[in-house]
Amino acid sequence: MTLRQEADKLLGRNADSLTRLIMVNVIVFVVANILHAIPATREYIAYVSLPGTFSQLLRQPWSLFTYMFVHIEFWHIVSNMLWLYWMGIIFTDFLGKKRLVYTYILGGIAGGLLYVTVTTLTTPFASLERLMGASAGVMAIIVAIAILVPDYELMLLFFGRVKLKYLAIAAFILTSIIDFNQNTGGKVSHIGGAIYGAVFLWQYRKGVDISGGFGNFIESIGSLFTRRKRRTAKPLKNKASNSGARDRQKRIDEILDKISRSGYDSLTKEEKEFLFKASKGN
Repeated sequence: MTLRQEADKLLGRNADSLTRLIMVNVIVFVVANILHAIPATREYIAYVSLPGTFSQLLRQPWSLFTYMFVHIEFWHIVSNMLWLYWMGIIFTDFLGKKRLVYTYILGGIAGGLLYVTVTTLTTPFASLERLMGASAGVMAIIVAIAILVPDYELMLLFFGRVKLKYLAIAAFILTSIIDFNQNTGGKVSHIGGAIYGAVFLWQYRKGVDISGGFGNFIESIGSLFTRRKRRTAKPLKNKASNSGARDRQKRIDEILDKISRSGYDSLTKEEKEFLFKASKGN
């Protein structure tokens, strides 16, 4: 059985990207807690958490990726996964499954780099600092979707209907600004994730997908673990199909512009259905 088949069996072949992200975090949480509970293996957590200096990061560069899947505290992972689930559903509907994963990872990397930079420059005992958790990647998703559809409304218990922009602002302030002396490294990483989410969405609205190059890299890595299939000649796309793709993208851009101007509720039923189907095709 290949590595890809093992992963599909473990995570569910039909699981979507959001479900897989959550399941990977949960699985790593269980494994990390087992290692942390055994004195002889507790030190191994340091190899997958993000160190506080660039010199240490150069010795374990993989940690810039692995740290965003590692949690030790129960309420830490519960909080992150709930936010990821709630915001991930909305993000996927508008921007697609692949961009959800790319935003999570690139937001996590941005948060990690900002954390290492600030910690290296300001903390006397930076070599003792370690960062873990999905917060930066989740914050990138929250900020990006809140900028795209700021007036999208959610029904919250005890609060009623709340616009997404207010929910995102509250989440950012509560987790990244208030009491900055506590969990300073984590809060710095949240800010880095938020910056990436904002930059990604602003560029995306200009027609530039800054996650595209990363996506191509990830797909090329994934192809190494799949069996090569015999290539067959494919007919070249004709002008009509190219024109249809351009018209489809133009329609998507027009709908997103309408959302930015008047909010999600201003869309017609047909426009909502078109945008939903387009997002599933990404």
